[in-house]
Amino acid sequence: MNQTLFFGTYTKKISAGIYRSELDPQTARLSKPTVFIKIDNPTYLQTTASGNLYTVAKKGDAGGIASFACNQDAQPQQQSQLLSAGAPPCYVGWDAGCNLVYTANYHKATLSVFSSTAGKLTLIKELKFTGSGPRPGQEQAHIHYTDLTPDQRLAICDLGSDRVYIYNVSATHELEHVFTYHAESGFAPRHLVFHPNHKYAYLVGELSSQVAMLEYHAETGELVHKQTLSTLPLDWHGENGAAAIRLTRDGKFLYVSNRGHDSLATFAIAADGRMQATAFTATEGEFPRDFALDSTDRFLVVANQKTNNATLFERSLATGALTCKQKNIPVPEGVCVSFSHFQL
Repeated sequence: MNQTLFFGTYTKKISAGIYRSELDPQTARLSKPTVFIKIDNPTYLQTTASGNLYTVAKKGDAGGIASFACNQDAQPQQQSQLLSAGAPPCYVGWDAGCNLVYTANYHKATLSVFSSTAGKLTLIKELKFTGSGPRPGQEQAHIHYTDLTPDQRLAICDLGSDRVYIYNVSATHELEHVFTYHAESGFAPRHLVFHPNHKYAYLVGELSSQVAMLEYHAETGELVHKQTLSTLPLDWHGENGAAAIRLTRDGKFLYVSNRGHDSLATFAIAADGRMQATAFTATEGEFPRDFALDSTDRFLVVANQKTNNATLFERSLATGALTCKQKNIPVPEGVCVSFSHFQL
């Protein structure tokens, strides 16, 4: 069966909004992406099994979030759009159990919590963070990620202050802070993924070009550092910013995108959760900001922002190796890759 995927984009130059494509696993081909929703600055998005799509949005000098109802028989219908003065957020998280949407705002250093009733959004809480780090780009708090842990706590990555915050979320949508992980100074936490055994987490540092393995203690919400590796080969000394991080469903392989080196770093994961770098694969384009694995983990799609193209790789389930199957797929200003949770 074909799989639907969406590309979120900047709309600074030639993009019209969110693009849709279909992955045919039999032929290992992506269809030419076409405009799905015309909207400004949909840089990150999430879909739900019930057919909702939540996306970052922008209009003039205001930014925020929008929701759309998507089904097979009609064009996407906008349900909500909540904007406020200033820069838009950079990440959208979905809490299916509580019907909550979370956004992380890099420039405002805020977490916003929205309730969602049949796709209609209501802002119910906003938290402002403070702090700083030693590197350029860490002059203040920069919230870059907010999403759920395996046990339904909320994790928040602050790139600016080298911290990851863990909160309990109550049935009445109250947030209770339970733990703060302090990364190494200058690490710059960007995104976080959890191992399927729920015991380990992997944190990517954008400005340090590193990835850290952490133990996750569900009883307390604590994260404990165990290992840090570079996302770059030893002989690379140019500028780089690590970006997206993904873990396979079997927990055996981890991937990180490098913007600068323009590669996907592959790490094999041992039984104790520790990482070993095994390969660095060129993304066939410049500035790979985001990528995603399909539902079978056989395919990986990466968006290269500066060259306006996406690349499709087939993945070895045994070794994690990536083989390019299709490149120069036209995606203007691509910054988000998201396989749909609903089928069109």
